[in-house]
Amino acid sequence: MHREWNPKSFFRNLTPEVVTLFTGSSGVNLMVNDKGAPGDQLYRAWKALPEDQQRRLETELLPVNDMCSTHARPYLENTARAVWTNGKANLVEESRAWTTQDLALRLFIDSRRSFFDAYKNYTVDSMEHGTEYRGRRHVVLEPSSTSKQQMREAMQQHFRETALGARCQIEDYANKEKFALFVYYEDEVTPMDRFNTEGVVAPDWQRPVLRIAAVFHFETATLQVKAARKVEREKLRDLFAKIFVGEPDYFEDTSKNPKFCFDPLRSPNFDFPTRLADKIEDVCVVKIVARPQHDDVRRISIQLKPGLSVKETHEALDGYGIDLTNDVVEGVQLRFQFEGSGRSKWRTVSLFNPGSSNLRDTDRDRVIRRYLKEWGIDATVHQAAVAAPILQDTAS
Repeated sequence: MHREWNPKSFFRNLTPEVVTLFTGSSGVNLMVNDKGAPGDQLYRAWKALPEDQQRRLETELLPVNDMCSTHARPYLENTARAVWTNGKANLVEESRAWTTQDLALRLFIDSRRSFFDAYKNYTVDSMEHGTEYRGRRHVVLEPSSTSKQQMREAMQQHFRETALGARCQIEDYANKEKFALFVYYEDEVTPMDRFNTEGVVAPDWQRPVLRIAAVFHFETATLQVKAARKVEREKLRDLFAKIFVGEPDYFEDTSKNPKFCFDPLRSPNFDFPTRLADKIEDVCVVKIVARPQHDDVRRISIQLKPGLSVKETHEALDGYGIDLTNDVVEGVQLRFQFEGSGRSKWRTVSLFNPGSSNLRDTDRDRVIRRYLKEWGIDATVHQAAVAAPILQDTAS
């Protein structure tokens, strides 16, 4: 669940200034000497700590290590602009020349609460494909310690009825766009090879900790559940509706009302209209999953060369026996090309019925979600505008 933790590499890659700041704020006595590079000195000082202090410091730094990623940098930069305001605004400009590792640790030192808000936000967005459930209307959520306790007890009861472990922990995160709920639980008993006291490899039976999440997007009244098994996805959906919304049947049945409608792609003249202000240079279909009208073929999946127009896509698929005008389309991948350079200018979005997508809560994905609704691909019924949702007692 964490990025690979290599303490020697982590400390070695810190600049001398950040090493000094961390040494003074760690809360333990790090005996740093003057031998070797500052990062190597810090690593040796950490290794010299008593085991309990070493373990505590390592546990605190695991989230920082998770954020030492190119994909996490935008989350850190947004946090930097919020944290470094009065008296430290110059740090925002200076931080653009820092490594992601320095930036992550500096924010961790200066404002742990803000850092962990960014960490939770990034964690939600970096989880794999989610299943989306459409709410029947916009609602105001008022999560409380009581409702979270009810969710924990209900999930524990669910796990007790399976081969999974009964221990469960609930954490939450909220901002103006979403409310996210994390559920940590124990997997089935799994043998892990260990050396025993005699130095012989033997199985050690353990329950690894797993994580699933439910993310409610206010703008679209959509719950995105990220869990591997269907039974947990539907359990989270039903409990979220009952406990946090107060309406057990709040979410529509996706088997009867699929989340996505691919009818716009049936027209060869459809051209994914966008606005200049959103800086989208091109949108194209790069994958189609369809059910052709052939008794012996259940479905067919075809990867397409990027850059084809919808008309060219029709022509290419026709050569493989798929009539995009009439055949049932079960899923697509759309590639959005934004202004800019490098790999970051592209975003490939996967949409599969009844309601699976890899959409996240980033600025770009929010723009993409709006276009999907405008184009009619997101079949969510347009709701009347409502006041911004109110959230109460969302601290874990």
